[in-house]
Amino acid sequence: MRRILSSLCLVLCFTALTPSPTVDAQQAVRNLEFDMKAGYFVYFGGLIKWPDRPFPGAANAFVIGVLGDNPFGPSLRPSGNGFAVHSSLIGKPVSTIQNKPIKVVHYKSVAEFEKNYSPCHILFISRSSEAGVSRETVQDRANSAIQKTKGQSVLLVGEADGKSESETLANSGVMICYWNDLQAFRLKMFINKTVAQNERLNISSRLLGLKLVTVL
Repeated sequence: MRRILSSLCLVLCFTALTPSPTVDAQQAVRNLEFDMKAGYFVYFGGLIKWPDRPFPGAANAFVIGVLGDNPFGPSLRPSGNGFAVHSSLIGKPVSTIQNKPIKVVHYKSVAEFEKNYSPCHILFISRSSEAGVSRETVQDRANSAIQKTKGQSVLLVGEADGKSESETLANSGVMICYWNDLQAFRLKMFINKTVAQNERLNISSRLLGLKLVTVL
């Protein structure tokens, strides 16, 4: 586990910072970013404790919801009757979390989410809107997720382009929120421990103690 945790501090190679990045270079950076974020789903499953029965059917699958654009591409792909995480943080593909098959549900918009939402262990709130969805911000998605999942022990994981927006999202009720530290070339995160505890989610000190984490 120590080797796994140390790998979480891998430096992001932000080739997008070059003066004239090519489309291929930008896509490579995006793939690396979400390769890492997909890997975190597995680590969160091992370093965060949910209630024994957070929702009906929770024992049958580890459910990951995605609200907004689904950016994971090849890092979170169908496998057999479920999904598998393909991440360089882990090495080999992982098709179970907490010894349960992985299920992924994608909500393309706030409207679809509010109409069709079903309980999940983790809800990822994308910073980008799905193609064709207009006039919807990441804060809109976060607000909807916070209200819809209140009291259900759902780990809300968000992302933002910068530190300030990430901290704002975390303070509003998103338990874990990523941001890209372009000066340090690292993927970092805010964790709102109090909100997580209020939702009966127990986050391990091994996660809270990482240098890339700021605890609110």
